[in-house]
Parts: sequence; C-alpha cells; structure tokens
Amino acid sequence: MAVTDRASSSTSAATGNGVTVSGRAWRALAVGSLGYSLMSFNTTATNLAFGDISADFSSASAGALSWVASIFFIGMASLLLVAGRVTDRIGRRRIFRAGLVTFAVGSALSAAAPSVYVLILARLITSAGGAMILPSSLAVVLPEFPKEKHPSAIALWSATGPLASALAPGLSALLLSVASWRILFLISAPIALVALVASFGSLAESQAENRSGTLDVLGVLIGTAAVASVVFGASFGSQEGWASPIIVGSFVAGVLLFPLLVLRCRRHPAPLLNLEVFTLPPVAVANVANMLLNFAGLATWLVWPLYFGRIWGFSKLETGMALLPGPILSGIVTAMGGRLTERFGHERLVRVGAFIATIASAWPLVFLRDEPHYLWISPAMGLFGMGWSLTQPPLNAGVLQRVSADLYGEVNASFNTVRNIAGALGIAVAVTMIGKETPAHPAAFYNRVFAVFAVSVFLCWVVLAFVYPRVSANARAQART
Repeated sequence: MAVTDRASSSTSAATGNGVTVSGRAWRALAVGSLGYSLMSFNTTATNLAFGDISADFSSASAGALSWVASIFFIGMASLLLVAGRVTDRIGRRRIFRAGLVTFAVGSALSAAAPSVYVLILARLITSAGGAMILPSSLAVVLPEFPKEKHPSAIALWSATGPLASALAPGLSALLLSVASWRILFLISAPIALVALVASFGSLAESQAENRSGTLDVLGVLIGTAAVASVVFGASFGSQEGWASPIIVGSFVAGVLLFPLLVLRCRRHPAPLLNLEVFTLPPVAVANVANMLLNFAGLATWLVWPLYFGRIWGFSKLETGMALLPGPILSGIVTAMGGRLTERFGHERLVRVGAFIATIASAWPLVFLRDEPHYLWISPAMGLFGMGWSLTQPPLNAGVLQRVSADLYGEVNASFNTVRNIAGALGIAVAVTMIGKETPAHPAAFYNRVFAVFAVSVFLCWVVLAFVYPRVSANARAQART
C-alpha cells in the first residue's frame, strides 16, 4: 500500500491560485464540521452539568457518578482507532451517518435516563457515536477538495471544535439556570439528525481503494483494550489512588498490550494500524509534538474553570464568559490558518504556534494573583487559543498531506487518539497536583501546574523547531502540480 500521495485531486480546475472548489465540497465541509462540533459542545456541557447531575442522583455512589464524567472520554478514545480503520474500509459517508444516528440515540437516552447507571450506558453509546463521527467527518470531506486545498479544509473543520467549546460554557450556564441538566443532552439529538438529513444531499461515498484482507479482529481488541487501559488509569488515578491495584494494573496492561499491538500489526495482512505510515519521520515526530502540546492543551481548560470557581468565586456563567477569549480566538485564527498554511507551509506555522502557546502557558507564572484581576490574566487564555490553533490543525493537515487518500480515516483517528491519551494524562496530573483542598496561597500553588504545562509545550516547540522534517519550497510547489 502506498504511504504517500502527491497527486492532485480531479476536482481542481487549475493549480496554484487558480484552484477551484465546488459548491458540493463546501456543503460537505459544512455538514462534516457540524458533526464534529457536536462532540466539543457535548463534552464541555457535561462538565458544567456534573454538579446538577450529582444532586439529581444523590443516592448514587461517588464512584458511579465519576463514571458519568469519564465514560465518554474513555469510550471515544479507546474506539477511535477501530473507527478510523473501519471508516476507510467500509465507507466514510456510511460510518459518518451511523455515528450521527448513534450519537443522537445516546444523547436522547442520556436526557431521559432514570438512573445513574442508565446514564452511564447512554454516555457510552454517545461516545461510540463520537468515535465514528470524528475520523469520518473529515475523511468524507477531503476527497471533495483538491489536494492543495486540504490545509484550508482541515483548518475550517478544526475551527468548529473551538467555536463549539466557546459557545458551550455560556450557553450551558444559561440553560442550566432555567432548565434541567437533561436539556444539555437532549439538544444534541436534533442537531445530529439535522446533520444526518443534510448529508443525503451533500456527501458522496468514498473509501480506500485497497481494502484487501479481512480486518484483524484480534488486533482491534488488543488496540481498544490498550488505549482504554491507559485512559482509564489516567482518568481514575487521582480518585482511586495511583498506587491502588486497579490503577497500577491498568497501566501495566497498557504497557504490555501496546507492544503486542505492534507485533500483531507487523504480522497481519490487514492490520489495525499501517505501521509503515506511522514510522515515517514526519508522522512519528508530528505525533510526539501532538502529545506534548495536548498534554497541556486539554488540561488547561480544566484548570482555569477550577481556579475561577474555587479561588475567585466566579459563578458558572461568569466562568463560561471568562473562558471565551481562548476558544473564540482559537476558532478565528484556525479558520485563517488554512490560507497561511497554503502560503507559508505548515512547518513555519507550527513552530510559531508552539512558541506562542509556550508564552501563554508561562504567562500565569508572572501575572496570576490570589485576588481577582481578570484583565491581567485573560491574555493567557487568548494567547493559548491562538498558539494551539496555529499548531494543532496545521500539524494535522501536514500529517494527512503526507499519506495516501486510502488512509485519511485511519491516520486522523490515530492522531486524535494520541491527542486524547495525552489529554487524559495531562488532566490526571493537573487534578492530582491541585487536589480538593483550597491552598493558603492558591496562585503559587496553581502555578506549579502551569509550570508543568509550560515545560511540555516548550518541548513541543523544540521538537517542531529542530526535529520535525521540513519540506523545501520546491517540493511544496511540486506537490501542488
């Protein structure tokens, strides 16, 4: 199977600045982006509603309630690899539609859940839908665009996540002030159905040309169990205790299963992962940078709400409004990133973005205080949103540009699996360092977490600046012809 594909798409009418994109492609991008935005909104909304859910199911144990918050993240992270592989083999539009239906069913069942255990099951169903939507929502779109326009398509698709995250805190807080937590789940169902109906007039079916061999079921089980073990340990480590047998056992299982997965993929004719692709230097290094960036990236948006609520005494609505600079600026810059990538190349953008994100992570070390002074600290969130948007989407685009169209779903799913594992580990470290008690000098206490984040993002910049392979201007021009 070829691992690179420099051929231009047949949908382009010209090259360079004369490339045209069909109206169907833009409609496909709109539908795919709508599906992707569902997950970003759903995750944030659930975090804000957790207190109300706990009060409604007051007889449930703390352990059961913790599963409500964690099962969506664990389920989606562990199912992404197989979802990406099946997306390319069975059909991207088919998997996208199946994901939307599953997501809608899970959301409706979550809203109607009579008990915490039904809610956990419903969230697991929703996570399965999300795992199908994430890789297919982009993979079904890219074949509609000329190859040289992929960075713009990926940037616009990526922008919908931060924008949905920007809307979620404020909208969720408003809904929770006038209605039950159940409305936050219920609202996702009709949106998923709207995307489903729209897909019938805008999405064409596509799949990998090389689909020989039967999918490795044993490899799927090993890969799913490996990711689930690591994410479970990271999600529950601070609650159960890092030395507890179940947490130690989960990490040991993950450490043992990943080498087995590699061995299985090397031997099977239709493996879960095409290792030939993932050992390519650009792809391997990009995933290292991806992990370092999102170790801090996902956890940052947990630490700030905790600080605003616990230390500064912000309400849910005030917290939601306070977080807006990061996601909004991220969405705006991400939408512009595609054009910048096409003009300057993604290698320059990711280096600049990682440097800005490093400054943003270090900003609280200088300006964070125990007493509220939001105007001084808000640049940290805005800069981080900008830095992330100049790094993550272009890096994702760069990876997809270096692989065959047969592997769009698989590679995008793997890239986001790495992101989710890194995010789970970062959140686990943050929760453990912060704890449940309010410290005497919270700014200095919380700055320990931001210092760890700053180091991680700085290392991401080092990897991208000095290790990540560069593409020459001549090679880039050749790729566009």
